[in-house]
Amino acid sequence: MCHRIQFFLVFILLLIGGCWWGVNMQDATAAESAWVLRAAVPLAEKTWRWNWASWDQEKIVTFGEYQYTVFWDADGVFVLARRHLADNTVQLVRMPGWRLSVDDAHRNTCLGISEKDGRLHFSWDHHNNPLNYGRTRAGFLTQPPAQISAGDFEPRQPPAEGDFPMSRVTYPRFINDNKGGLYLFYREGGSGNGDNYLWRYDAETGRWTMVGCVFSKRGTYAPWNNSTSRNAYFHDLLFDRNNRLHATWVYREVAETWASNHDLHYAYSDDGGATWFNNSGEKIADMSADDPIELNDAGIVVREIPVFSWLMNAGCMALDSKGRPHVMTFKLPEPREPNQLKHDPPDVIRHDLHFVHYWRNEDGTWHGGEPIRPINGDIPGESVARGDIVFGPDDTLFFYWVDRNEGRFRYLVASAADQWQAWQVDWLLDKGFSGGDASKHDRRRWQNEGVLSFTARFGDQGFGIVDLKMSQGAAP
Repeated sequence: MCHRIQFFLVFILLLIGGCWWGVNMQDATAAESAWVLRAAVPLAEKTWRWNWASWDQEKIVTFGEYQYTVFWDADGVFVLARRHLADNTVQLVRMPGWRLSVDDAHRNTCLGISEKDGRLHFSWDHHNNPLNYGRTRAGFLTQPPAQISAGDFEPRQPPAEGDFPMSRVTYPRFINDNKGGLYLFYREGGSGNGDNYLWRYDAETGRWTMVGCVFSKRGTYAPWNNSTSRNAYFHDLLFDRNNRLHATWVYREVAETWASNHDLHYAYSDDGGATWFNNSGEKIADMSADDPIELNDAGIVVREIPVFSWLMNAGCMALDSKGRPHVMTFKLPEPREPNQLKHDPPDVIRHDLHFVHYWRNEDGTWHGGEPIRPINGDIPGESVARGDIVFGPDDTLFFYWVDRNEGRFRYLVASAADQWQAWQVDWLLDKGFSGGDASKHDRRRWQNEGVLSFTARFGDQGFGIVDLKMSQGAAP
């Protein structure tokens, strides 16, 4: 089912101070901020209670004249939205056969692009479930139809026929390299007991090939009762301009609590994930030899962070103009063990969680880790929102997230001139726009146009896309 939503009337109402789903344009632009709201494009008046996840990686993408995103509607049905960037008209396609099976915020939706054959690729609804994968017909992106419909979608299908590890899938994400190649990455198994697999797409044949088990659960970790299995949680996986694939992650020893998260790890690959090297450039993994990255590999720990630091898993990573990885996450300044161990920290510990920033220099030296500011996670029982990173002029770092206390977006900003030591904080958007756990931005649009574009909650239940531009003199 398709329909159009005209933007100009909405924009005029917002501009003159009118409200739509509780959004006030005047309030959103009045504050002195590094960012100016340029567009607010509604997609649906009501959607599922969450539509964001820190592991989405690619949730909103631009190709040609159109921008695409996916979400769960109010009935838990998968929806593709296509926005025409010239006039902000929107078309939606519901896929009733692609449905949210359980009300579980792990069950994200994500998409990917294969440029050479002009397809969109999708994955949805996982928390230790068989892989859900689908795609559009070839040419959907490169020869876009005037009207999109369910007929543009191929049926749900496995990426390849055969006995492959894809029966207990969680956290799928699509990754593009710097040459337009497409990869699929996911965990097979559970929290504290899972391996991660990488697949590569061949646009010439329309087929996927499994690169291998890249990250293994194997190894013994003495500080957590000699734990013998774990899983890696990633702060995104990104290709730089030289097509080097960078990965940063933390290990989690047990599903029962994220107090078992520990250490910042780093590895890279120069051949699309077939072989991997540690921070010092030593080879540590080879898919052709069935040798994945695992706990005991030398040189992968780049910052020692002990258990009970309440180090958050699945933060975010970005690469600056020199290809240097930067990670934003949060943890305690010092480890602390609670009186009673549960999945989440008690409030007395939650109040001391601080955002932290880590980054790697060209010589392989890692910096950072000092407490920046409290996360404001002091709502009892409320989960803490993770965020996303963009780099402005001169590698000024902007980290934005949803402040759960205020119900709106904030940002932290720091300059490369002092190696990102002096941080400032401000509001990214005024009240009326909110979101969930890490509203990932449209990387292509930011790179090509300098527009920070991501999905957000409009009012209490609405859902749409916001576009922001940096104001003059935004860098600190």
